[in-house]
Amino acid sequence: MFATDAQQEAIDRLRRRVPDDLAARLETAVARMEDVGLPRADLVWASFSLFFCRPEEFADVWAKVTGAILPAGRFAGQLLGDRDAWAPNGDISAFTRDEALALFDALELERFDEVEEEGDVSGEQKHWHYFHAVARRSAHVATEEPFVASP
Repeated sequence: MFATDAQQEAIDRLRRRVPDDLAARLETAVARMEDVGLPRADLVWASFSLFFCRPEEFADVWAKVTGAILPAGRFAGQLLGDRDAWAPNGDISAFTRDEALALFDALELERFDEVEEEGDVSGEQKHWHYFHAVARRSAHVATEEPFVASP
């Protein structure tokens, strides 16, 4: 198992939640997603995180994410929609529905749900627009590299 976050506090919270008998199997890295290499995996889970990738670096990060998925493996996570309150922020990656769907052209999209709602973030109201996605890599894709290198 591998987990990464740009904040040490997030890694510390995760480590406290992992049962003792699994702790030795967890590898972690404190790094921005733009700077980390990803190990090959059956599941790449990016829960409400990819939109914090800088737009000019998103294509490279997405290539690392999708390249890390083993044959028959899956991606699960969220992408930010263009109508989200954070979308105009130049440091946030946000997509129209068609742009988000196009990201999965090389994968089999198993689920794609669009959500638009008012919600709370750290005690403040925010307009959310995001896409939940689950996608599968074909079982017939050859993989050779154990890690997808950082740029």
